[in-house]
Amino acid sequence: MRSKEIGNINQALYILKHFIDLSAKLLPILYDLESRRNLSPTENQNKIKIREIYENHNIDTSTSLHLIDSNVLELIKNSFDAILYDNRVSKIQHLKSFLEEYKRLQQQWNTIASN
Repeated sequence: MRSKEIGNINQALYILKHFIDLSAKLLPILYDLESRRNLSPTENQNKIKIREIYENHNIDTSTSLHLIDSNVLELIKNSFDAILYDNRVSKIQHLKSFLEEYKRLQQQWNTIASN
């Protein structure tokens, strides 16, 4: 593998990790905002901005399978869709599945970083 290819893979991994970290913060906030009826103007604006992040990007969920051997992008997509369209139990189940995989990935990344 050439150094340029390695650089591209490293950049893709960095972007993927950043998106996963961001999703671990934003999806629980979106769940909370979507669950509440009376939002302040600021909260409503935050909800719109979070939704735009996921609605305006067409992400190939197989990317995480290829780069980090994880279906985490599919879990993020399923969580987002469930938060918007499913019942409360389904929302919680999908979000929990994503956050469990996120925790597993964090442990894996921490192990790699400590070596």
